[in-house]
Amino acid sequence: MKIKNFSFNNLFYNNRFVMAFSLVMAVVVWLIVAIQFSPQDERVVMDVPVKIIMSSNIETFDLQIFGIADFKVDVTVTGKRYMVSSNNLSADDFIVTANTNYVDSAGEYSLKLDVRKKTQDSDFEILKISNENIEVYFDSYKESEYTLIPETISSGNIIPKGYFKDSEILSAKTVTVSGPATEVNKISKVYARITVDTVLTATKTYKAEIIPLGEYGSVPRYLSINNGNVDIAVTVPIYKVAELPVTVSFKNSPAYFLENPLQFTCNPQIATFGVDETVLESMKQASIMTIDFSTIKSGKNVFSVKSKVIENIKVVDNTEEFKVTVDAGSLTEKKFSLTETNILLQNINKENTATLISKSIQNVVVVGDKTTIETLTPDNIFADIDFANTVLENGTIKIPAKIYVKDHDDCWIYGQYSVEVNITK
Repeated sequence: MKIKNFSFNNLFYNNRFVMAFSLVMAVVVWLIVAIQFSPQDERVVMDVPVKIIMSSNIETFDLQIFGIADFKVDVTVTGKRYMVSSNNLSADDFIVTANTNYVDSAGEYSLKLDVRKKTQDSDFEILKISNENIEVYFDSYKESEYTLIPETISSGNIIPKGYFKDSEILSAKTVTVSGPATEVNKISKVYARITVDTVLTATKTYKAEIIPLGEYGSVPRYLSINNGNVDIAVTVPIYKVAELPVTVSFKNSPAYFLENPLQFTCNPQIATFGVDETVLESMKQASIMTIDFSTIKSGKNVFSVKSKVIENIKVVDNTEEFKVTVDAGSLTEKKFSLTETNILLQNINKENTATLISKSIQNVVVVGDKTTIETLTPDNIFADIDFANTVLENGTIKIPAKIYVKDHDDCWIYGQYSVEVNITK
């Protein structure tokens, strides 16, 4: 078989080849012209990040940046259009740095910026940057704890007539303020501020704005409250004002005296109180204290309570103290001694052994009706020693004794008593 000789020149007599070849050459020529004769263009590359180079001074003087630490600048460049186009050039193609060689103490510094190409042989020119300097604050870190001061801001009177506003209640009494030492040292007070723009007739809770202030009302900079976890609530207690008769409550009362209560008098007998309006609707008297029967002996018993410590209600008149006289004059009292057989140890866990050191409890005072008291013997009196809520460790401990008169509901034990017990494991 005879092989034909190939000739490159023959290709140019092929119309399809000539068309394809012409197209390729046109593209090549266009690229060469576009590159070589592309017009110069100017473009601004936005948001180029600034890298702050920390010198050894920063670590030596225990300094750090406070406030703005992430800076960005715009870089203006010029070059051939294809080279500076957004498809070819971005913020990643630049290195912008700020040097801290001259930072040697706390304060605000103007750091000069240096900008350069990431690839030095890139065919474009940097004309300028949007900022020649950045302002950076350096200081050492400090944190301190401050007591919160509640502050209510309002445009007018928020408490209508017939109501009483008590002192604000904070969900947290203190906060930790951290930041630059120079600024933290300026703090003299920290306020938990709320703004109330409506009239209040009921207790309401607000989210507080925490505001540290300097001695003359200046506002320190770059501070953080509780490391940013700030959720402090301020409750504004609002009470309805009412004049009510004064009374007391009793606890640990023998059954007989629940139906036949001891006589008592209060001085003053009537006072003006601030009470939650929903509670006031069903309140006929104001209970100022609870008296434990173990504190009542035969005869006259006088108790007192300061107005400011009374719970659940608020005294809003000028009464500073209440006195209560409980009359147990018709009753008598007698002292007894308990023997070991009547001292009962209860709720001892299996891991421990309790041995009673106190073999008796002396001078236990029983108060009650004279007829009942005369019939009592030490065998009627018992002491429960309950270990249920006591942390037990090896050694001797003193534990309260709950003493009672068995099978008699018209007498009680006056005073507090305890026993010594040895604990072993």
